[in-house]
Amino acid sequence: MTTLGQTMEPPVIELGYRQSNYIVGRNMLVLEDPTNALQLSDVESKPGLFRPMTQQTLNVGPSASTFWLKLRVVSNTPTEWFLHVKAPFLKQVDLFTRTWPSYDQINEYITNVGSALPYHDRPVLTNQTILPLPLVVKDTATIYLRVRSNSIIRVPLEISTMQYIYENSQENDIAHGFYFGLIAALIIYNLFVFISIRERTYLYYVFYIFCVALNISYIKGHFLQFIVPHFPQANHSNYTGSLAFIFALLFTNSFLNTSYYCPGLRKFGWLIIVSCVSIIALSLSGYLLLGFKLNWITVGLFLIYSNVIGFVVLKQGFKPARYYLMGFTALLAGIFIFMMKDMAILPENWFTEGAYQIGSGLEAIILSFALANKLNTYKREKEVTQAEALAQATLFSQQLIGSQESERKRVAAELHDSLGQSLGMVKNKVLMIKRDAEKPDLREKQVRDLEEMVTEAIQEVRNISYNLRPLHLELLGITQSLHSLLEDVIETGLIELETDIQTFDNLLTKANEMNVFRIVQECFNNILKHAQATAARIQISKDDAMIAIRIEDNGVGIGPAAMEKGGFGMIGIRERLNIVNGQIEILENKPSGTIIHIQIPF
Repeated sequence: MTTLGQTMEPPVIELGYRQSNYIVGRNMLVLEDPTNALQLSDVESKPGLFRPMTQQTLNVGPSASTFWLKLRVVSNTPTEWFLHVKAPFLKQVDLFTRTWPSYDQINEYITNVGSALPYHDRPVLTNQTILPLPLVVKDTATIYLRVRSNSIIRVPLEISTMQYIYENSQENDIAHGFYFGLIAALIIYNLFVFISIRERTYLYYVFYIFCVALNISYIKGHFLQFIVPHFPQANHSNYTGSLAFIFALLFTNSFLNTSYYCPGLRKFGWLIIVSCVSIIALSLSGYLLLGFKLNWITVGLFLIYSNVIGFVVLKQGFKPARYYLMGFTALLAGIFIFMMKDMAILPENWFTEGAYQIGSGLEAIILSFALANKLNTYKREKEVTQAEALAQATLFSQQLIGSQESERKRVAAELHDSLGQSLGMVKNKVLMIKRDAEKPDLREKQVRDLEEMVTEAIQEVRNISYNLRPLHLELLGITQSLHSLLEDVIETGLIELETDIQTFDNLLTKANEMNVFRIVQECFNNILKHAQATAARIQISKDDAMIAIRIEDNGVGIGPAAMEKGGFGMIGIRERLNIVNGQIEILENKPSGTIIHIQIPF
């Protein structure tokens, strides 16, 4: 580098036959224009504004400034040379080339390219930023490069032949093809799983990895090339990145079931939603760089949210959460390494350049495995649940058959011991009337006794019929039938009973009224037989399309095991509540006893 007064000139890069690629590196000068107003004539007239490069690659992180790069090149061959700007995401790349042929005529060439221009306007139609250099053999050319970005200012430059660029891009093309092929396969597979089982988690995962792939395609230049070639206004990571975070949040909450495991922490996810919406709003308003900086903050927010949520859910025993943590840790590590490279903290090489892709690919594989593991877990849980339900149904059937046999024995005993004896006495009384037919006074007494016996037999038949099915339920209604049932409980003299029953006739079907009657009947049978209570209270009210039944006693209470399973009576109550779509809650009564709270919709 030579210095003439205060004027600096970059060293001349000599292009020869032996080499097909030249890294520009520090062989150039740089000028920052924070006003974004300088033109070529301005920078040419003030060469003292340029400063030597202190980095191998110009890398200043997010910046709204325009940067001018100046280099000098002389070609010793007739080979066609190209300036390769290995940053496809730069908004504006303007190339100004001036040569001085031997006859002292100045030739000037201007080439404009960048991610903010339509794809088909590029001089070389590829995802990379490649600009032809119109060089004259043996004549020195002065090159000015004006660059501007809506995100990162990072300008790795090399001068190469097209053959070199093509040959060295094959490995990247293969890597990109493998990555996008993997993402496409995972999307198709999980989309079919979603269609099969209708689990939204899989749909969120599909949209999430699709948006991540679009975000990477923007960084690599494929988004403008294939997705929005005629609409470069949409070519920015703010849009795809924000959508990726939104679907990542939906996937996180659905996969980890945060509404169950950590509903309080789940609310912090709204910060990420607000941040993403703000990024999109700022970008649509033209503040792309501000939105990009907010996008970095969103990365930090999601890093905190995903790890805290993942560890909390894992601690509560949800094993698939460990795969979630592994997947997002891989992604966020890749993003972190990639960002450190963009900020010139880490060196630029194949690993730091591809860290985002590597991390997202690993994450996509791990999360897909986690979804498959979750599906298998659900299948196992479903099989266990079905087995338990079958066992419970079998037990209930056995208990039901036993109950039917007990009921038959009870009815048979009542018919034999009560009604049978009464009818036997009626038969004997009839024989006595025949015998005393010639004794009017005695005969009249026998007839009165016979009438009383028949009346008692009829009442016994009614009692047996009532126990089998309370007929007055259809005649008087459910409210009065319950009053009659509770009066029978009071007449036993075993407990003091307080009642507070609102009328709720005709709110339920007759079949459901019978179920409610049997539920209340079974509750008081349990109190009389097992609770050892001296007092009880029943309250029935209706409100907001719901019938509420509250039964309290001061007995010995119900143990935890009985609350969960209970005997046949409690199983019967739960089965009848399932029929009427009701719910039951069994609580401990203070200082002793039990509270049964039942809700039945109407």
